[in-house]
Amino acid sequence: MSGDSISNRITRIVANLAQSLNIFAPRVKMPPSLCQSLYRRLIRLHDRLRVLIERGPMPSRPKRTTPRTPPTNPKPLAEFYPPTNFGWLSHMFPDTDIRAMRGHLCNLLDEPDTQSLLTSHPMLARSLRPLCHMLGIKPPACLKLPSRPRIKRPPTFTLTPASKKPARNIWRPTPPRVMTPAEAQLAARQFFNPRDFYL
Repeated sequence: MSGDSISNRITRIVANLAQSLNIFAPRVKMPPSLCQSLYRRLIRLHDRLRVLIERGPMPSRPKRTTPRTPPTNPKPLAEFYPPTNFGWLSHMFPDTDIRAMRGHLCNLLDEPDTQSLLTSHPMLARSLRPLCHMLGIKPPACLKLPSRPRIKRPPTFTLTPASKKPARNIWRPTPPRVMTPAEAQLAARQFFNPRDFYL
């Protein structure tokens, strides 16, 4: 399998995920602002993957030696944030095309040509890790990060109440309400004898 065919399959999977999200988001009553944010995120990932595969592997950048400066104009907090648990996107849409795209990506990651491409292309593997987390795919060896030894560092500062970050508003779909036995019996009677209720 050539790198071009792998590129087409990966980008097609991400594009189908974005399209399926727009179709099935009303089913779980996802807020439109959150749906649009996730859709743009998948489209950016689609474009990034296509550029990375077409460009090929590049030498790794040197590590940053100077500390990062905080932004002068921080981004405003979003109204809703997606869940962060493992496989949240796949669990949210169990009987949709999103589950089918998850299976296609699993099969693609199991192929030797894809694994060799990801091993030689660290930036491509880095872009695929969050997608595997959203879909609940256990990353193969070519996507796993190397283990780093833990270094105990002394605390440099303490958070004061004024400097603590505000809590994020994590959106989760509302589970359907389970009908009581009396409601289930009434619904069955309405289904089999609609004239007794609607005429």
